[in-house]
Amino acid sequence: MKITYASLFLAAALPAFAQKAGDSVTPDALGKLEWVQGTAPTAWEPGKVYILECWATWCGPCLAAIPHVDELYDKYKEKGLRVIGVNVWEDGKDKVETFVKGKGDGMSYPVAYTGKGGVFETDWLKPAGVGGIPHAFVVKDGKVLVGTHPMQLSEKVIEALLEGGEAETKALEGLKDIKRKQEETAKAAQAFRQASAKKDTAGMEAALADLKKADAESRMLPALELDLLIAKGDWTTAESTLAKLAGDPNTAMIVTATAQKLSQLPDAPESFRKAVATTLAKQLEKGGHAMQFQILAKTQWLAGDKDAAKASIKRSVEWTKAPENAKSQLSSAPFEKFAESLDKDELPTDEQFSGWMRESMPQTARPAARIEPKKAE
Repeated sequence: MKITYASLFLAAALPAFAQKAGDSVTPDALGKLEWVQGTAPTAWEPGKVYILECWATWCGPCLAAIPHVDELYDKYKEKGLRVIGVNVWEDGKDKVETFVKGKGDGMSYPVAYTGKGGVFETDWLKPAGVGGIPHAFVVKDGKVLVGTHPMQLSEKVIEALLEGGEAETKALEGLKDIKRKQEETAKAAQAFRQASAKKDTAGMEAALADLKKADAESRMLPALELDLLIAKGDWTTAESTLAKLAGDPNTAMIVTATAQKLSQLPDAPESFRKAVATTLAKQLEKGGHAMQFQILAKTQWLAGDKDAAKASIKRSVEWTKAPENAKSQLSSAPFEKFAESLDKDELPTDEQFSGWMRESMPQTARPAARIEPKKAE
């Protein structure tokens, strides 16, 4: 591309948009937003650290991060920390106002509403390549220090950024290392999924080795290691791996996912099926979700323990009727029909249960057509 003096002049004359670490930025876009509480800064205060926390009411991880962000604000606002909650990709300011009001002191920092396609998205999110939330921009002295997940902003990091100098440099390098590790693990996990879809166990092993090299403590490792053992047909080791997961609530989703796959594993021996049922039952002893209990019931039935299966599906029904789970709006009807089938000594197919689930949804929530599972890339 030919570069002319005119193009250089125009580039210099354009306003600085938020892109990546080191970019100069102004708070101008913030002044064009609708403020739910607090007001927009007209200029960056020298030496102060600004966290622009991008979130939405529909984003579960965003809501989970809010208490952490608020604690940082409460602890360090007198020392120079400024927090601005920027609500993005939302339909309707009213729901944001209701949410913020309900949080009260639990969300005490200024909050702005942007809607979709507004100036903040144009000037900040798109240039920075932000495709998901929560996301925090950290700004100091008119420059973007880093863009990161808000949970990565620990008290130690905030103290270092406020201190500046060498402490700030080390903190930023630490955040960069975390981001680099996350990118490497994500790449390895994608490679694993692609190899798994092709039933390429050698490729799966190579991707798993790369993941361990990138992050030996990755939470993905147990699930991928189990998937590899299953793909290789190493049922004995797979059973011992399952035994290690028993009683650990942090791995409940791994065992649940394995239980869901059993219908696609015709070669799985009875001992492995029983091990999956036993491990999942152990993890759900203290509680779980209605869908987990339904999966457990199916797994127990296929493993030959029909009485346990009937007890598990009963827990699904009880879960849907418990007052504390009313917000889920999950109907008991599909689970009751499942229980009725088991009483008739019949195990419903996945298609039958899916149909009952669709029938139980409010008309406005029903899908227009059946959505097929996304194929692995």
